[in-house]
Amino acid sequence: MPIKVAVFLGGDTHFPELILQILGVVLVINGLHLIWASLQQTPNKWLILYFSFGDFLWAISSSFLLLMRLWITTMAGIITTILVALMVTVFGIMQIIKSREMCNFHD
Repeated sequence: MPIKVAVFLGGDTHFPELILQILGVVLVINGLHLIWASLQQTPNKWLILYFSFGDFLWAISSSFLLLMRLWITTMAGIITTILVALMVTVFGIMQIIKSREMCNFHD
């Protein structure tokens, strides 16, 4: 539903449909990878850092789009983007904290 998402985020602003489609595919693959990683007996600290880095990259990219007023221009889109970026940042922080508890992170 890239067109509906583009209208929700940017109203009349043209959010390239291809970018949304690619982003959707990448997020599905990332989600499947995350499910696989969560099924591991003891997750590798580098795998946890990889997912945390992705979370922080998402939050930074979202902030950049908001600050540049690029593609995300509706009030609903702005609020949703901020809430998702905050939630993803918290996930990244929680992953790092949990990894320190589960693994000997400093090795």
